[in-house]
Amino acid sequence: MREDKLQVREKRDFMSEKRLNNTIFLMYLVTENYRKKYGLSRQEYLQLDKKYKILNYISECPDVFDSMTAMEMVEEVDQYVSEF
Repeated sequence: MREDKLQVREKRDFMSEKRLNNTIFLMYLVTENYRKKYGLSRQEYLQLDKKYKILNYISECPDVFDSMTAMEMVEEVDQYVSEF
C-alpha cells in the first residue's frame, strides 16, 4: 500500500515537472512570436512584460496557449494588454 502511494506521488511530481517545462516553453514561444511580430528587442519586450506582466499571465493559464498558432498567441497577448 505504501508503495502504491509512492508511485502516485512520483507520477504527480513527474506531471508537475512536465507541466512546468511545458509552461516555460510556452512562455518562450509567446515571447519570441510577439517580439518577431513587432520587431522588439529582448529589452523592449522585457519592458512590456514589466508593465503588463505578460509572462505571469502565460504562467497562470498555459492551457490557453497550448494549442494556439504563433499568430493566435500574439493576438491573445494583444487582447490581454489592451485590457489595461
